[in-house]
Amino acid sequence: MAMGRAIRSTVFGALFTVAGLVNGSNVAPVVHTVCPGPASPGRTGPVAGGQTMSVAHVANGPGSTGPLSQVYAWFDQDSSGPRPNMLKFTEYGVPQTIPTAVRVPCDGTGQAQFNPCPYLAPCVYGFTPDLVKVRFVNIAA
Repeated sequence: MAMGRAIRSTVFGALFTVAGLVNGSNVAPVVHTVCPGPASPGRTGPVAGGQTMSVAHVANGPGSTGPLSQVYAWFDQDSSGPRPNMLKFTEYGVPQTIPTAVRVPCDGTGQAQFNPCPYLAPCVYGFTPDLVKVRFVNIAA
């Protein structure tokens, strides 16, 4: 983790600064996908099993819970597609497995969003999402 100094805390609170982690990192983490067959532009597929997302409470993190006490995480996608699968975090340092039903680009770059508000929901003033740039790598190619 490259952002700030980690603070040992387990329960989320309002006005906490946070850093989202994908597979334990917020510095260009790799997300493995399983997309057998020929590659084609815009193709999506499932994430490989055993990968995680988590949230760290840090002294000077890129995100802030604002007045809320949870963080949702998902991979950003075209808003014309189906709603992304979200993970909900209420504790720091507790990784959750990314469901293999999550569909992402088979290869290329994207981002994971760690946000105290659910996907496309109206939110409150004072929060800041953490956007983590990721690289998708197809391990079935």
